[in-house]
Amino acid sequence: MNAAKTLLEMLSRYGVTDVFGLPGETTLALYREWDAYPGVAYHMCRDERSSVFMVDAYAKATGRVGICEGPSVGATHMIPGVTEAFAACVPILVFTSDVALDTTKKNMLTGFDQTAIFRGVTKETYTVTKGAEIPFLIRRAFRSAAGGRPGPVHIRIPHDIFGHEVDESEIFAQERFASFPGVRSSAAEEDMRAAAEEITSASRPVMICGQGCIHSGAWEAVLELAERVGMPVGSTINAKGIFPETHELSLGVVGARGGLEWSNGMAASSDLVLFVGTSTDSALTDGWKLPDPKSSLKIIQIDISELELGNNYRVLPLMGDARETINGILKFIPADLRDGTREWMKRAKRERGEYEKRLNEFERSLGDAPHPLAIVRILERAAPDDAFFVFDPGISAVYPASFLRLGRSGRRTAFNFAMGALGYGIPAAIGAKIGLPDRKVIGLIGDGSFGFAAGELETAVRLGLDIMYILFDNRSYGWIRGTEFVTGKSPLSPDFGRFTNFAEVDYVKIAEGFGMKGFSTGSAKEFEEILRRCLAESGAKLIAITSRPEDKLLPPVPGWYRYAKSVGLENLYGSACMTVR
Repeated sequence: MNAAKTLLEMLSRYGVTDVFGLPGETTLALYREWDAYPGVAYHMCRDERSSVFMVDAYAKATGRVGICEGPSVGATHMIPGVTEAFAACVPILVFTSDVALDTTKKNMLTGFDQTAIFRGVTKETYTVTKGAEIPFLIRRAFRSAAGGRPGPVHIRIPHDIFGHEVDESEIFAQERFASFPGVRSSAAEEDMRAAAEEITSASRPVMICGQGCIHSGAWEAVLELAERVGMPVGSTINAKGIFPETHELSLGVVGARGGLEWSNGMAASSDLVLFVGTSTDSALTDGWKLPDPKSSLKIIQIDISELELGNNYRVLPLMGDARETINGILKFIPADLRDGTREWMKRAKRERGEYEKRLNEFERSLGDAPHPLAIVRILERAAPDDAFFVFDPGISAVYPASFLRLGRSGRRTAFNFAMGALGYGIPAAIGAKIGLPDRKVIGLIGDGSFGFAAGELETAVRLGLDIMYILFDNRSYGWIRGTEFVTGKSPLSPDFGRFTNFAEVDYVKIAEGFGMKGFSTGSAKEFEEILRRCLAESGAKLIAITSRPEDKLLPPVPGWYRYAKSVGLENLYGSACMTVR
């Protein structure tokens, strides 16, 4: 069997049904075999960067290792997506074809040192030097991607290798590594017992879950521990969906991207924090101030990576898979400890209730204005309870992180807040939908990101995907405007727009030009009517909503709230800046 067919056969044996890519001359030998090979679908995109964002969301939505490929000339375009996956610990395999290696020093067109650029943003990068290596390297790649701290793996295949013959006896798979975690481990028993003792002695415990909990499929274990102890649960923005946000113990998202004053206040007032599957990065901890590392509270950290255990805080470290380790801790915790945390639970309910009451008053005062809060709450009411959501950075991420209450836990969202690069939402929704063909997929996108990835609207239409895009049109790179407004502590000059502002764009015409249905609105009521109609219909749709840039509508970010409070501006992070209109 030749190497090209061997590659396809290996993927098939790992249960791979979908590959995302873009064609190039160095991959044609593989396509010749693929043209006659059933079972592994090829989804062509319009930009190699998009192929990686597609597979990133595919992996997040399905729990399976995602696969993408690109030609030598496009390999550099894949780096932004690979970097996001590496920082977010998302397991994907990235195949790139290449020129023959013996021609690279002769200045062969499109030839360059691919290994050098992938080495810093992957768990491993391999160059295939003979076809016989392919089965071995693919098995190793799946183990590496799905095992331990998951992440991307790169495989480089020179085009002349595809014709090599491979011994068919070497073609076999380790199927368990097709999904992640490929294998599970738990912390040592003495560490789990010590953690249980700390948790049971706390009167104000809080659990904060990161994306590692989602990767582990730990939502049932998290719920059981929270309910048994009476422990409020918050999540990082990337782990939204790990805990039902309508639950009395839910804090929602916490931190600087999606957290609110009351929920962050609960975390700050706790006497014990249990971090699970999170890197304790700057976004979660508001610049490593939440919780305060100088306070006397006790911190327990569960993580699969030894590098993260105690990286930013002094902790009791438990190294292991999130689900297995939480289940191990539960063995040492009595059936019901709520008497010891009852006052703490009452406080969480009271503070949440007081904030929600004020927020509801503010929402009613909006009337028909298409404020991001109103849009998010309409979406919450109208979307199916198993819908999967994809978010671009900016307004389209932060308001849903704070205010979109997901009542059903599981794999529910795809944010790209490990790096936060623009251009994520449109292709990521495509990847999620291909992975979840029977569920509604809704992408909240920004006009800044739209310019990076508009061509993928054609991909969504060509592939016949039922995706809804909701676009916030504020005619600018609004987050940059908001940051400068708060940092400079004064209104932006008219000339500042040359750094951030766009011309007026008719996004509906663009969507329609690509063959999808397009709608625009400046009304919350009209948006709800359009949304419900679109949810009832199949096919790709885009709804453009007129919005204001972030310097005119400061999103709920702790540092921005502090400035808004000092000058009397609206900001929904805390009740003090909610002006009922």
